[in-house]
Amino acid sequence: MRAARLRSCDHCLTWGMLTERLCKACRSFASNHPAGSCATCGRDLPVDAGVCRPCRKQAALIAGPANKTTVDLSVAAVTGHQLRFLLGRPGRPRHGHADTPGEETAPLRAVRVRFRWTQLLLCDVPRDLSRVSTQLPPVDAGLAERLQAEAGKLAELRGWSPRTLSLTQRGLRILAAVHGPGEQVRASTARQLTARNMPFPHIINVLAGVGALEDDRPDTLALWLDEQLAGLPDQIRAEVNTWLGILRNGSPRRRPRSRRTIVRDIYSIRTFLADAGSRYSTLRQVTRDDIAGWLARRPGRSRPQDASTLRSLFGTLKAERLIFANPARGIRVSRRNPSVPMPLPAHLLTVTAEAAADNPALRAVVALAGVHALLPGQIRYLRIDQLDLPGRRLDPDGMDRPLDEFTVGAIRSYLDFRSTRWPDTASPYLLVTRKTAHTGEPVSRFWMASMFRGLPVTAEQLRDDRIVEEALAGRADPLHLAAVFGFGPRTGLRYAQAARGIPGTSP
Repeated sequence: MRAARLRSCDHCLTWGMLTERLCKACRSFASNHPAGSCATCGRDLPVDAGVCRPCRKQAALIAGPANKTTVDLSVAAVTGHQLRFLLGRPGRPRHGHADTPGEETAPLRAVRVRFRWTQLLLCDVPRDLSRVSTQLPPVDAGLAERLQAEAGKLAELRGWSPRTLSLTQRGLRILAAVHGPGEQVRASTARQLTARNMPFPHIINVLAGVGALEDDRPDTLALWLDEQLAGLPDQIRAEVNTWLGILRNGSPRRRPRSRRTIVRDIYSIRTFLADAGSRYSTLRQVTRDDIAGWLARRPGRSRPQDASTLRSLFGTLKAERLIFANPARGIRVSRRNPSVPMPLPAHLLTVTAEAAADNPALRAVVALAGVHALLPGQIRYLRIDQLDLPGRRLDPDGMDRPLDEFTVGAIRSYLDFRSTRWPDTASPYLLVTRKTAHTGEPVSRFWMASMFRGLPVTAEQLRDDRIVEEALAGRADPLHLAAVFGFGPRTGLRYAQAARGIPGTSP
């Protein structure tokens, strides 16, 4: 016996578990009637008096059970055909050969498919939680139980305070009181709980943890892109959207880009797109002279980035076969000379050290940037398990470095401040803030920059000062700098040349 599989009948389009291309009724009809063209629907099927079986079934359905003798066979072509499901399912034969002597084959029995019904929403309107009480019983007791268990697990994992956990549980009880079984909770609905001082981020994390969240928050990057690209011709807009889609979501051969990179690229070429949109209807019409002329009018400091972004745009469109030739291929612009790192004056370092004396977080950042030359991103993502204070070792990004007494004292001072300020935090990162202490996220780039607000130096300048100092002590050897600080030989050569250019330095 053939194995049944899920498919539709070729004649009546009935959907179900079928062993052949036709259902049993259509096979019986085809064996008793010749093939022909149906006078009602025009399909080439077996016909009885010029009408196929699907049209006869539809006409009988319209006539009703009380009018079987007065069936109008022409109405199916006007009203269409009602599709059906085959609810029966043939049983599977027993394992082994049926023709084995002495062995009987169990008869096939039909297995009826059971369906689980879900109550659909009649009117999907925004919910108003302003009058919902936490004392109301949950509509779905199972959902409420899962939400409370997930909240307790996250509270223990991330070190929520008892007040934070209590407010989160109250918000979850309110949501469970107005959402039925199988219904997703929208983020816009949960955001109303902020009016009652309930932590929206924690509630969202709990809902996502149990799979009950429908994130309908607007895509702010997509809204910003729509605003920046407004006014472009439809074809150019579609081509640019293809490029942006690959930047945002990646492809089998390209990884997704960050939001910061996408914003930078759009700022870089938005005037080019506006100029092309005023003259052309598609980017296929852009020529090499158009790109070269536009780059010639750009400021020298932004020209390399502009050319790189155009090569990315047209290279992607060529790979996706949306343009015939890449007009940006082979276009090169001279790169501006990179800034020359210089050592900082002693009085600026003194001012920074005095400001860091009373700020444990700033003191730790100054030590990591000014002594170990870590980048701001490396400092933000530095985890506690990468620090070995008793063993005096530091291991950022796989680089094993010794720790000096100043850095050890700065880190211990900050850890004491952190344990006092956030005693229950379970963040894996060294630096935490009020927003990240109980979320498991690193500190933001904005917070890192704000640490040096009002100071005469930045974290990048402290890092450059440390590397130049090491270059002066190591006779400006670029390979030595690359080995100590973990960057490439070209970067090491840049710092070595800067050190050789300092007056009073021996070559």
